[in-house]
Amino acid sequence: MKKMEVISIEARTFEEMKQALSSIIRNIHDQKGKRPEDSLEGWIDNQEACIMMDISPRKLLSLRSTGKIPYSKIDRKIYYRKKDINMYMEKLLQKGNY
Repeated sequence: MKKMEVISIEARTFEEMKQALSSIIRNIHDQKGKRPEDSLEGWIDNQEACIMMDISPRKLLSLRSTGKIPYSKIDRKIYYRKKDINMYMEKLLQKGNY
């Protein structure tokens, strides 16, 4: 019989994880029934990306600066492909970072 392992994390970290998971669940429910090409081909701006990922603009900037999320810049406005955002979130889920 295996022993139960207890892991301690800060309350703030736990709340961030809950919010991130809720965001992913909402996103999955929103995508249900849609054809993948309809829901993933579009481009979104910073505000939409923050809402989709449930993160702050500063965190999004950090992800962009470190090359974790690809983006395109037209004039001074930045755009992300929904497909890239979803792939990044799936990687986090697989690693257990969300």
